[in-house]
Amino acid sequence: MAKKYDEHPLSKLSDEELDQILAHYDSNYSAKNKENIKHRTHVKKKEPIVLAAFSKRKLLIVAVLILFFLPVGTYVAAKLWEITVEKQDYRLTTKIDKPENQQPDTGNYRLVADYVPKYFTVHDSMQGLSFYEEIDLSGEEEEVIEAVSNERAISFTLYELDKKDTITDDYVKDSKEIPLKDSSAYMVEKIDDLQGKQATIVRKFFEKQNKFVELNCFGDISEKELVKILNNLYLKNVATKEEATFVTDYMSSDDFAEKIEQISEGLEPTMLDVNNKNELVQLNEPINTIDIYGTPIEEVTVTKVTLSDTIAPKPLSILNEKIKAGSNDDDSFGPEWTKKGKLKPIIATEYLRGDGKHTLSKELREFEIQPKYLEVEFQVKNISEKTIDYGTHIEVTRFVRQGSSFTDLPIEKNLVRKILSDPFNPYRDLNTPAYPLPTTVGKFVDDIFEEEVETNPIEPGETGTFTASYILAYEDYGNLFFNLNSYIPGNRYVQLTQ
Repeated sequence: MAKKYDEHPLSKLSDEELDQILAHYDSNYSAKNKENIKHRTHVKKKEPIVLAAFSKRKLLIVAVLILFFLPVGTYVAAKLWEITVEKQDYRLTTKIDKPENQQPDTGNYRLVADYVPKYFTVHDSMQGLSFYEEIDLSGEEEEVIEAVSNERAISFTLYELDKKDTITDDYVKDSKEIPLKDSSAYMVEKIDDLQGKQATIVRKFFEKQNKFVELNCFGDISEKELVKILNNLYLKNVATKEEATFVTDYMSSDDFAEKIEQISEGLEPTMLDVNNKNELVQLNEPINTIDIYGTPIEEVTVTKVTLSDTIAPKPLSILNEKIKAGSNDDDSFGPEWTKKGKLKPIIATEYLRGDGKHTLSKELREFEIQPKYLEVEFQVKNISEKTIDYGTHIEVTRFVRQGSSFTDLPIEKNLVRKILSDPFNPYRDLNTPAYPLPTTVGKFVDDIFEEEVETNPIEPGETGTFTASYILAYEDYGNLFFNLNSYIPGNRYVQLTQ
């Protein structure tokens, strides 16, 4: 019988702890193509509170953190802190030495900015404070994309110091202290794993409240302007928690790694036994899926697999129509194709992963990859006692053979496609699961994208036939698997290619 969800290590965590962990994952699936970038700028113009409209990955993480955490207890310091900053390789450590005679203070605080540069619009709410620049969206598409990539913006996140009174940054290129009227701020210039520039981070500490504010700065904002903003940035005591700015507990990369290690205790990497028909089957062999109680619900049989350089006419027509409608929400490696649907080769770059503390990822080689169109035909029989509404959102993943088992791809190296013209996600991971191509075009209604979701009801004892299509980019197309575990517990895979 399958293991119950409430026995899973993740169930040991609170909702807040899960939100913190999820916020640390970079979303390599968040990149948008040019048409969708343009759409997001239109959405932002009407609803400026959507921080992701002008954000990059780090700003998106900040937005998620702000939304989920409430203020916690604060402290009053009798004298100023002593702050020590040390840099070793790419790791920066900021240590705060506080006096021992601090007393509890249950005050609620709102972050206030009394100076705002004239080119900024302000969004201020309980969720947080942000400055963003209104941009002209009436030009040509390329001009709009360039304007979005150069847009100036600042997001402000209020943090509670951790118990160690230490802040650590990885992937740090440079840092310096910025003198203010009555204190100091600290500027950190960060790079990503592939040495691309990220947002500039500036921190100001509020000793009496045991907090610090972190500014994520994008675009060309002068240090002179930042000093003015920081000198006029303070915490205002407010009467209620509802009036206060949300505060999130600070969690370093080491804290995050430790938390992941705790929840991963007892979990093993994927290891599929080629002889276990309950977990792994071949073409034309049925496999049963189960619910959380171990009760069989479906019998899935893959009947045909097609791997080609050319996209089939029907999905090609839908993709082209979505591009015309501006609704092509492509978050993969950015495939391109000819008018007849033949996929164009791409250049892949292989990197040896760095740790961000002492090393960065090192480029090993560049080579050409031919993307593939994958089409999977399969049947689903309802073996439960209730009508099921079947969805075909099944991911395709790739494993490697290890003896008599299949296991996950090694993580010491990663494969990316560089799209440096994309200001939001210039590096696209290739060794990632693939998801089905869209089956409908969709449309925009008042700047909101609407797409019909197909319903596929299957009565008890009846069988439905389905087709799922994918565009893949792997170095090797052997050992591709239909992963049925995206919506059911346990290991359930169908091997698509040898």
